[in-house]
Amino acid sequence: MFYDGQNEGKGVTDVRKYLIRRILTLIPVLFIVSVVIFTLIHLTPGDPARIMLGAQASESDVEALRETMGFNKPLPVQYFDWMADIFHGNLGKSVYINQPMTEIIADHMGPTIMLTMYAMIFVILVGIPLGIIAAKKRGTIADSAIEGLSMVGISIPSFLLGLLLILLFVVKLKWLPVGGYKPLKEYGFLENLRYLVLPAVALGFMETGLIIRMTRSSVLEVLNCDYIKMAKAKGVKEFWLVFKHALKNAILPILTTIGQTLMGLLSGASIVETVFNIPGAGQLIINSVSKRDYEVIQADVLVIAVINVLVCFLIDILYSVVDPRVRLEK
Repeated sequence: MFYDGQNEGKGVTDVRKYLIRRILTLIPVLFIVSVVIFTLIHLTPGDPARIMLGAQASESDVEALRETMGFNKPLPVQYFDWMADIFHGNLGKSVYINQPMTEIIADHMGPTIMLTMYAMIFVILVGIPLGIIAAKKRGTIADSAIEGLSMVGISIPSFLLGLLLILLFVVKLKWLPVGGYKPLKEYGFLENLRYLVLPAVALGFMETGLIIRMTRSSVLEVLNCDYIKMAKAKGVKEFWLVFKHALKNAILPILTTIGQTLMGLLSGASIVETVFNIPGAGQLIINSVSKRDYEVIQADVLVIAVINVLVCFLIDILYSVVDPRVRLEK
């Protein structure tokens, strides 16, 4: 065995090229996302300045607000002004909230990220083990029960499950608070978890059903491979057979589903935040839409979209780590 510096150097070069190629693909994606967000918001029927000031406002006040917000400019000019402000670190200014936009987004994004993290942990800790058990116990009562649970998870809406959880754990048992949010830094982990455990379960239950089905399908496919049967014939213990051999080779489609799940949780948090009165980014968007606070809507949706794009990028990186053949694809 000898050190092959040439091959190692080639491997480093391949990784670098792969990362550069992926990063470059983010630029047009983010551009398209920004155009879509801006266009959809500004094509909404109605005069935003009139809606913001109310029906009793004078025409001069409405025109002054249009001038201040730039609504009287052509849409392309408004878009490029918005993008220029973003590149200078200015996400805009809310008409209703007397705070810098960065502080508004940061204050509301914190609860959403914490809720999404708890929901993601719930999905992974419950979905993957149950999917593995269902694959190992294929055709048994356990498999049927887990399949039934996954179908229930996929079918029940998060807002309905949230209301049922409130009825059981808050109204009947009185174990947990009905809603609200306690910041982690101020109240500690346990108090933060008490307020977010029910919303996290409500948000993640549907995605758990998807993870169960994907894990079961992927592990089953690998368990039927010849090398798994050979390892089993050689006396490899069942635990190592499943977790070291089967799960390792079935992880790619599961990783894809996890990435999609994370994006789904982040995007769908607004409904659960409304049910549990959590002051997150989703609730901020809903409140801003009713007021036509365009600057807040644009900034909030753009931040969530950028996070989703970065999640896709991280999943690509994980792919290249788990399976080096991915980064060698032309």
